[in-house]
Amino acid sequence: MERERLTAHPLRGNLPSVTEIRSISRALAVLRSVGERPATMVELAERTDLATSTAARILTTLETEGAVRRDAEGVFHIGPTIRSLVGGADARSVPATARPHLERLASELGEAVALTLVDGVTTTTVDQIDTTKPIRAEDWTGTVVPMHAGSVGLVTMAFWSDHEIDRYLQGDLDRCSEMTVTDPTEIRRRIEALRAGHALWTDGEYVEGIASVAAPVLDADATAVAAIYTYGPSFRFPSTDVGPGSPRWIADRVRRAARAVSTDLGHRVADDDVFWSVA
Repeated sequence: MERERLTAHPLRGNLPSVTEIRSISRALAVLRSVGERPATMVELAERTDLATSTAARILTTLETEGAVRRDAEGVFHIGPTIRSLVGGADARSVPATARPHLERLASELGEAVALTLVDGVTTTTVDQIDTTKPIRAEDWTGTVVPMHAGSVGLVTMAFWSDHEIDRYLQGDLDRCSEMTVTDPTEIRRRIEALRAGHALWTDGEYVEGIASVAAPVLDADATAVAAIYTYGPSFRFPSTDVGPGSPRWIADRVRRAARAVSTDLGHRVADDDVFWSVA
């Protein structure tokens, strides 16, 4: 009897059943499939060889727990719970996460859209989807831009501390074009306007004749790690003052895309956060 007690498994009473193990294994298979490529419920069921009803049940549970997120088209993405467990964003995960959102934004706007990563006091464009219109700006992929030279860096600086902003503005503020704003007081005013929820359009501040608006991408720690921006020749972009194609309408779409990417990276956006709705 004593020997039986000594050789008994100490966790035997807590071991999961075969059914529970199978459920966990299936849930992990679904998560792996979503991580490899976002997809609809039917597509995920096919990839994992699960019955549609089983896949639907698993995805409902995972969505409830924040492990996956379903977008407006019914496509499942890795959710904020999983993103936060793996420690936020890195330079490889952000472009992959942002790509489908960039594609939808480009289709909606009809102009070039791009993703830039923050690297200290500069930003570097790492992905771009060009417009199909005959007159277009050049591809900025690989271009490094100082923070103060245009909307991309300024929306990032809006999430810096005042001390970080002051330190940056005490340095050399180079002009990239005749339109680049280098006055520290004006730059601070623009940052405060962004923090209050106003969109910032810049025209010709990095390259003359190019208008642009941007929105920041935040990770699980609420750090601005990237930005999404759209741009085009200023003679046609924005195309109108009101309604679809107007500055407000375009800025709102860019912010929606950036918010969606931020959510996919684990950032929890408050419904009352004024930054995500254009004032």
